[in-house]
Amino acid sequence: MIRVAIIDNDKMVPAGLRALLAGTGDIQLVHSATTVDEHLAAAPGADVVLLDLRLEDGSDPAGNVAKLRGHGERVLVFSVHGDRRQVRATVRAGAGGYLIKDDDAAKIVDAVRSVHRGQLALTAELMSIINDDPPELSPQEARALYLYGTGSTLAATAHRMGVTLSTVRSYLTRVRTKWAAIEEPVDDVRTLVHEYQPRPDFRTP
Repeated sequence: MIRVAIIDNDKMVPAGLRALLAGTGDIQLVHSATTVDEHLAAAPGADVVLLDLRLEDGSDPAGNVAKLRGHGERVLVFSVHGDRRQVRATVRAGAGGYLIKDDDAAKIVDAVRSVHRGQLALTAELMSIINDDPPELSPQEARALYLYGTGSTLAATAHRMGVTLSTVRSYLTRVRTKWAAIEEPVDDVRTLVHEYQPRPDFRTP
């Protein structure tokens, strides 16, 4: 039996999922929660966690995936949103798959089984998105994005890079411009940090 937990804001979703899985014979919904912390506190011992992309607590989707993976959970992102950045970011953070909520029952069941086997559950369309490379950044742009995107203030980022505050703002503006150029505009560049794999030279002591 594959034990499934779901983390979702909509309290109707677990009920619908329970009914959907009831007829499979090999998949059982064992727990539901509305936040990652609530799920981890309950420790339901699920084999696969269905994770809603956008939770009401405002937590970062890729960060949620990484947190669950850090506790040994296999994660299948389950969302009404097919945002290209979020697909890439959550899979790069360790999600085993990404489902759109209007996918039919057979796709959901197949995805749960695939993730449970350790396989990647993605449609061909979403796989092509994953394989798209993000815009290339200069070393300084990448370093500014990494520092700012992982919790440093603008002032702290400037200090750690040894540049002025206006220079940091300029780097981040360039990052935003590069994403707008590929028709993926972003308001908060911090959401892009998971798009890039930090290299050691991004870090400072």
